[in-house]
Amino acid sequence: MRSEELNEAYVTGLLTDLEVEVPRLQAELGQAKERASAVGGELTALVRRLDACKHAQEDSQARGKRIVLEIGEKNLRIASLHQEIAGLKRRSEDLKTEMERVGDGAIQRRLRRDRAKISVQIEDRDTEVSKRRAEVEVLRQELVAAEKTHEDERDRARFILRELDQLQGQLPSPYLYTGLFDHMVARAHCRYYLEPNLEAWQGEVGAAIAQVLELHRELRLGKYRLDKNSDIVGGRAMATAEGLHAAVALGNLPLGLELFRIASDPGLFFHQIFNIFRVWCLGLYLEGRHLELKELLRIHQYAPGLRGGYAQTYLGLLANDAVNLRAGLVAIVRDEWEMWRDASAVRGAGVVNLGALALLRLAHERGMSVSLPAATVPPRLLPTVMRPLPPPRLAATPPVRRGA
Repeated sequence: MRSEELNEAYVTGLLTDLEVEVPRLQAELGQAKERASAVGGELTALVRRLDACKHAQEDSQARGKRIVLEIGEKNLRIASLHQEIAGLKRRSEDLKTEMERVGDGAIQRRLRRDRAKISVQIEDRDTEVSKRRAEVEVLRQELVAAEKTHEDERDRARFILRELDQLQGQLPSPYLYTGLFDHMVARAHCRYYLEPNLEAWQGEVGAAIAQVLELHRELRLGKYRLDKNSDIVGGRAMATAEGLHAAVALGNLPLGLELFRIASDPGLFFHQIFNIFRVWCLGLYLEGRHLELKELLRIHQYAPGLRGGYAQTYLGLLANDAVNLRAGLVAIVRDEWEMWRDASAVRGAGVVNLGALALLRLAHERGMSVSLPAATVPPRLLPTVMRPLPPPRLAATPPVRRGA
């Protein structure tokens, strides 16, 4: 990054647009929330009904699998009994032939008794075969009922999903939240660059983080279809990654931990996606899961560009290696500046590098002293100068509701 690329004229131009966009997005989100409030209760009830349908489907499917296994076991037992009966009948015929050969006498009487015992054994097995067949028939009926329940619940879920789609159309678009976050932090950065006010910057960035946190709470509660918004779940969204790093940059590590836990999902740990990679790097570090973090870093430590920069930084952080850490931060600052210069990005969000500030905060927490002269890392925002915000009282993270 060249220092002349970031100057007062450039930032003033960015801020001019942001001062218009942020109020517009806030008003649009506020109006959407107001409209959504009318259907909030109905939407919650539908989500609960959908959950009940899904649980019923899962139960009936699991019951069906158990029944199929039980039917298979009983059929195997019936087949085994038939083999035993066939063997006993052959033995009985052999005894009859032997009786006819020896004629009357003690040997014939003994053979007759043996044959009578075999007949009893055959009858016992025939009785068990009949019993097993009756049990299989009952199980088949139960299987039909389970399959019907599964089909009925699936049809009911489809109907509820159609209703949900209609109601969800009245909810604020999840991209309003992410867009508002991007523009709010961009405005905060530009304002700070032109007129440094630490408290104002902290407050504006904190308010922006609240938008991302609210979005992920709504996603967790099942108010949005995850399959239709897959690019913002599991940490994929740029706003999620930036919000998490912003919380840590502010010194509010508990808030960062809460956002990680509510936004991430082990079932969606697609770390080949860059934002998911850096969300999990920071989240694993905050949770103290350093062995898992090292395994993740080993996979990506030789990656080019930003991914490699983050991997190098975390490896330096874990090893208390200031040289490696600084080299990684230099790569992050350089490459993220280029990333935010893209025409499709909210360019003002790159005026302050939240990722570098967050990692410098973590280094400071470990007692490491690292200097990083860069235009996008203002000295007054460094952890050695900026006092962290007090941690909030964290609410319980709601469970994930999939597919709602």
